[in-house]
Amino acid sequence: MEIMFHTQTISYLAEKRYDDLRQEQTGEILIPETLPELGRVVDCFGTVLVRSRSVENGSVSVSGGIQTGVLYVPAGEEGLERLELWLPFTVTKKLPTQTDTLLHYWGWLRSLEARFVNPRKLLIRADLGSELTLLSPAELELQQLEQCPPGLICKTETYPMRLPLCAAEKEVRIADEVLMPEEGRGIDKLLKAQCGVVLGERRILGDRALFQGELRLRVLGLTEEGEAFTWSGGVPFSQYAELDRSMEEDAHLSMQPILNHVEIDTDGQPDSRRLLVNVSFTVQMVVWGDLPVTLTQDAYYLEGSMKPGWQTVDLNPCLDDGQREQTLALELPPEAVAVLDWTLFPDQAAAGAGTETARGSLGMNLLYYDGSRSLQSKLLRKELQIPRQAEACGDWHCTILAREEPRQQGRELLLPLEIRQRCCQGEALRNLCSVELEPRELRDGPSLIVRTASGDLWDIARDNGSTVRAIQAANELEELCLNRERLLLIPTGRGAVSLEEERE
Repeated sequence: MEIMFHTQTISYLAEKRYDDLRQEQTGEILIPETLPELGRVVDCFGTVLVRSRSVENGSVSVSGGIQTGVLYVPAGEEGLERLELWLPFTVTKKLPTQTDTLLHYWGWLRSLEARFVNPRKLLIRADLGSELTLLSPAELELQQLEQCPPGLICKTETYPMRLPLCAAEKEVRIADEVLMPEEGRGIDKLLKAQCGVVLGERRILGDRALFQGELRLRVLGLTEEGEAFTWSGGVPFSQYAELDRSMEEDAHLSMQPILNHVEIDTDGQPDSRRLLVNVSFTVQMVVWGDLPVTLTQDAYYLEGSMKPGWQTVDLNPCLDDGQREQTLALELPPEAVAVLDWTLFPDQAAAGAGTETARGSLGMNLLYYDGSRSLQSKLLRKELQIPRQAEACGDWHCTILAREEPRQQGRELLLPLEIRQRCCQGEALRNLCSVELEPRELRDGPSLIVRTASGDLWDIARDNGSTVRAIQAANELEELCLNRERLLLIPTGRGAVSLEEERE
């Protein structure tokens, strides 16, 4: 007797992440004759900008550059001077791809330093970290029983799978004038301007992803009197992106912004309080949804023999995708009297399958005044240990982000961090995809046997030609697993079938 099956098709995005990519970029800065000779470097900062991403011919490529800046104190003089350098980069990797594969990218500076070559030359060295994520349309076809015939006992499990279902991108351009407060100090010379995209509230509305955020600005400038100071502000924004399918409102929306262009300057007036901002960035989005996947993982036939067919189902669901806050304390140098500015160099936390703690680090190039009001800098670095949030074993990924600006407390600088974690566990499960039954007449004989057993009732029932429900009914059991051995009445043959039918 052949049993009918139907096919359930689940459409999703197969995700593959490559986060162990590092490369070093170097370049030279020649100090122009219009600027004084180099005395000492006090700060080095940079922004990773992405200009293009491509997927073709079995390889992926990302190109862009690091917009670097250097502040130095002239030889034998006071004050600060600024130098700039564009460091181009290309990340290329041979990977199996499809014609409709999407490429998401994130790049960050692990470290950046400027080395003295001579009074007119600097060597810039950047350590660039890159993360590539490939998203390819995929389908999972599962065979499901149309109807379970009498005597066929099936072990069926439903897994609430969280899978990436669709992806989108939104390019955002901000061209605005930002006014610094009148009661504050104005900028006569802009030394440093950095920005970052902070994403906040987000939601799914049908086939649209709605989100809000802020473009955070931090500038370092000199007043007309030559005094250095910093100012922070932001430009809020609200955007939406079109999705290629309608999603439920409770779907999870993960987003990663990448900067494409950054241009921040004053209006050129003395004691300026007006910043001209021209920034563009791309928000890369993945929408995750919970899909119930039902698998028949085991089966046996009470009324005869069976010939089963099995399919292997490879699943890699997201088990946990959360975030938590952590405050990192960095000890100030003993000679530091007043903190002026900082540049952060976060590093990804390395973790793998079976590990309970991820190890990462965060560097901060601190710009400060010592007791003689001389401007100094020092690279502070702190190691991080991040405990796993999800209980299940699997591959997990940690991202370290600065949530807010640091604040000074005594001799420490407290930096609020946001730790994002995602844990995925790949597993190969089997599913009944076909079965042929050959009934036979049940023999008259004992319908009950007495046996000492322990463990899963399913295994006990299968090995003895009974059913879980029949064993539970005969022994007045509620549990599905016996932690210790006990004496059981096990209905078999016609006894198991009749008890199973009574419970239907």
